[in-house]
Amino acid sequence: MIKVADVAYGRLGAPDLDRMEEFLLDFGMVRADRTKTALYMRGTDSEHHLHVTEIGDPTHFGLAYFARSEDDLKTLSKADGASEVEEIDEPGGGKRVRLTDPDGRPIEVIHGMETLDPIEVRDVVINTGKERFNRTGDLQRLKMRPSHVKRSAHAVFRTTNLKATLEWYQGYLGLMETDTIYVGDKDNHLATFNHIDAGDEYVDHHVMLALQSDSAAFNHLSFEVADFDDVQIGHEYLEKTGKYKLAWGIGRHVMGSQIFDYWRDPWGRIHEHWTDSDMVNANHVPELYADYEGLVNQWGPDFPETFLDDPELHAL
Repeated sequence: MIKVADVAYGRLGAPDLDRMEEFLLDFGMVRADRTKTALYMRGTDSEHHLHVTEIGDPTHFGLAYFARSEDDLKTLSKADGASEVEEIDEPGGGKRVRLTDPDGRPIEVIHGMETLDPIEVRDVVINTGKERFNRTGDLQRLKMRPSHVKRSAHAVFRTTNLKATLEWYQGYLGLMETDTIYVGDKDNHLATFNHIDAGDEYVDHHVMLALQSDSAAFNHLSFEVADFDDVQIGHEYLEKTGKYKLAWGIGRHVMGSQIFDYWRDPWGRIHEHWTDSDMVNANHVPELYADYEGLVNQWGPDFPETFLDDPELHAL
């Protein structure tokens, strides 16, 4: 019905907002606002927030995407099961339409959220390959600190009906298939990566990955950081705190090519740092990959069997 512009935020629950804020600060976010019942965290880009935590059980409450216009919200409000266009009575404001995907997952499509001044970070200048004189005279001296989270990147979840889920996200939100992984027979699809449809404009390899599973469940939220050094420094910072569990990383994927690093919050939910994604546009032709091609890394540790576990198995 419409073509969303990007993922806006994930909405999680946690029984202790102080503890969640401590994790997200260590992960590289900045507090945008906090109420008695919810925490709103931002990155260095201008969006008011990119992560929402509500006080409550440690679960996943849904995802939000940016609409391109308020007219798109009006169009989407006519969809089966959609809410009317409503004012968002939360920090950041704006308007939204609420829907439910085939697995019962709450989805928000928003427009008009407040923007903030971007947070200044160091310039990323690297001497490499044919460009080995980019940083002449400037010495590279990095301090131990959290990563600089820039923006929301993508979400990954398990679904009980991959075909129906893809039809819903592609039909209602305008996502486009990027690549698909199969097991055994090429018709036995295991996972499909989807990107934003921005026409000729290039976008991240995927904004959503859906995995066929026996149960519907959230897997992880992903956030872009400044550069490779930021991934590595953030990894070492989180490791040195001794407070969190590493889920997987550091490595470079095949699907999307991102350099990745995954960490679990205090309740076991996975949050990802990544940098250097493949970029595609609406002219991209989707490809099929066998699981032994698509689920391996170009480098880094092997895919851990625990990565798709239910979060409570890894709570601290």
